Amino acid sequence: MSDTRSKPNVFNAAMAPRLDKLYSSPQIVEQRRRFRELIGAKPGETGLDIGCGLGHLSCELAKEVLPGGRLLAIDASADMVAGVAERARRERLTAVIESRVGDATALDLPDASVDFVVAVQSLSYVPKVEQAIAEAARVLRPGGRLAVLETDWDMCVYESKDAEQMRRLFDGRWRFAHWHLPRQLHRMFRDAGLRLNKAEAYPLLEVRYDPDSFGVGLIAIARNAAVRHGVEPQEADAWVADIHSRLRDGEYFFCTNRFMFVAVK
Repeated sequence: MSDTRSKPNVFNAAMAPRLDKLYSSPQIVEQRRRFRELIGAKPGETGLDIGCGLGHLSCELAKEVLPGGRLLAIDASADMVAGVAERARRERLTAVIESRVGDATALDLPDASVDFVVAVQSLSYVPKVEQAIAEAARVLRPGGRLAVLETDWDMCVYESKDAEQMRRLFDGRWRFAHWHLPRQLHRMFRDAGLRLNKAEAYPLLEVRYDPDSFGVGLIAIARNAAVRHGVEPQEADAWVADIHSRLRDGEYFFCTNRFMFVAVK
């Protein structure tokens, strides 16, 4: 999911093919299926997707609120919003999905106007994340659900020749305003007047190198973020080469935990 702050446009059209491949990997498709089960969208409901990225989840939820429902998809990046509109057109969902540029901390919606709000890998980018959660609570109808999926990046690991080098490359402070957000969400929900109803961990585990997997797709994104924040390209490229060389059974390992929460108003 892309950045939902007022300024950033961190994710742009040039990144769309890589992001589309990442979000289409079998692990993430299954992750979205489980997340949608927890959300429990129903026909006729109105939903809001904050930080919608390229609209994979938006389109899936739009189908679940038919007939009679609607889905609003917002993102700070105009390129991502355009990607949602194109996906909705391809899937014949333009009558159900409205996509527009939006700010998670200042939602352009009336109080008590939606049945559910979802935010997948987006709130961790928002510096004023408590304000974003309070805004989500404001627009929810009584009994409405806020569903959040986030990663604790200290729990993201690859088997590597140099474990300390891997940790330097995956320093969450380089990419996120809140790189330990799952540890803090329960309190933030409570402070926004929401009641935590469901919480579970969803592991992404890979023990064989697969170029189409989530873990392999994440390598280049992590490398580029590290270099932008001061890691020498030579060091980053050496780590990338090490991971990509792990083709034989028993050499490759990747794991991270995603955390899914549903809070009720």
